[in-house]
Amino acid sequence: MKKIIFIGVADKTHALLVLGRLLVALGNKVLVVDSTVTQSIRGYLPHAYANSAIQEFEGMDVAYGYLTPEQLERGLAQAETTPTYDIMLLDTDHTEFVFRHNLSQFDKRVWCWDGKRLSLGKNEELMLRLGLQNTESPVSFFELLSPAIPGKLAAWRAEMRLRHIQLEETVFRFPLDERDTAVDLDNQHHGRIDLRGLTGAFREMLLTMLEQLTGCDRKAARRAWSITRKKVRVW
Repeated sequence: MKKIIFIGVADKTHALLVLGRLLVALGNKVLVVDSTVTQSIRGYLPHAYANSAIQEFEGMDVAYGYLTPEQLERGLAQAETTPTYDIMLLDTDHTEFVFRHNLSQFDKRVWCWDGKRLSLGKNEELMLRLGLQNTESPVSFFELLSPAIPGKLAAWRAEMRLRHIQLEETVFRFPLDERDTAVDLDNQHHGRIDLRGLTGAFREMLLTMLEQLTGCDRKAARRAWSITRKKVRVW
């Protein structure tokens, strides 16, 4: 099973669910895990529970309320879910899920933030608590910035604190656009993931993520988008 971790402070739930749907369209069995403090993914599910659960949603399995790998394993066992997933997308903003577990176990790592100074500080502390400053060589991460405001941010990277992180050349930037925000909110209130109405910039960024994180080519990525866009669940 390929494991991809999205770690840090950023509004990324909608993007991960869209990515999950695209992976399903490519024929993958997908598990999306929300192990964040806020558990935002519950806002997208038609019938979410207050505690932990594993539910089918848009052709993928969605797990939430599990703060550690052990809790997730017990949840999967109780749900009698087939453990043969092709891809797991993990969303977390704390150390519990990856603490005592080397980040190298993940095939791809995405460092997520929203451009705010406080978020940067929290992410820096998160990396330090994970002990990356003690690694023999820098750990590679893609950078995800959401929302990405037009213009350039001032030099933000604290070299002394983040020198143990090696950022990939490709950056996933999701521009702040009211059309994408409207689709996100509409999907939450309708309990579905509908791609219609999303901007071209959002689409191209998701296709780039699909290519960079899973290794599929652009032709396959566009085909997955076309298939997913036509399949809209009506409750």
